[in-house]
Amino acid sequence: MSTTRPHAGPKDPANREKRRRRGGGALLALLALAAALLGAWVLHGGREPEGPRRAVFPLPERYSGSYANDWGASRVQGRHEGTDVFAPEGTPVRSITDGVVVGALGSGDGGWNTLGGYTVMVEAAYDIGPIREGDRLYYAHLRAPSPLEPGEEVRAGQKIGEVGRTAGEEVGTVQDFPPHLHLGWYAGFGLFGGDRAQAPSGAMNPYPLLRWVEDRGGRTARERPRP
Repeated sequence: MSTTRPHAGPKDPANREKRRRRGGGALLALLALAAALLGAWVLHGGREPEGPRRAVFPLPERYSGSYANDWGASRVQGRHEGTDVFAPEGTPVRSITDGVVVGALGSGDGGWNTLGGYTVMVEAAYDIGPIREGDRLYYAHLRAPSPLEPGEEVRAGQKIGEVGRTAGEEVGTVQDFPPHLHLGWYAGFGLFGGDRAQAPSGAMNPYPLLRWVEDRGGRTARERPRP
């Protein structure tokens, strides 16, 4: 006598019930995914800014020639994932675009982290030039904590801090390097935008972004809202 259990063929009621349950589960999973994508679109792609979009050089115009394409340069902590823009300590740092202040990964009170010192990060509110809505712009080595808190809205050109030399394990440490703004640029949400990141951290090279701003007016680039 065979000890093999009977096989449930395609016409077997039990087999049909299993297939029905699997199909229902797959449909629910697809609906959940669609809802998540729709919610993300509403949060990141469903808003239109009022008035023209603007992109502003992050320091006063006279410092627009004080940076180079140092992306990937060797650093103690590894490859450089940003662009350093040099200026005297205390020079105002401005938000490149409209956006919302968000917490930078690894930063504590006052935006402090060991590599960047006092920092602030702004999530872009719209597409302009190479920037995409949801991209995060990271401003580091500020002289003091930014007066802005996560969740606050900022405008392009608004002062968000001052150039400094801060970095280190202890909060408030000033380092012996020339004062400069470290600008980081991180790819944000992009449902149909593909993978734009150039590093595992999500970082992209800010040098072409800064050049784009300069090439379209030096201090300010403008674009009308999309129809």
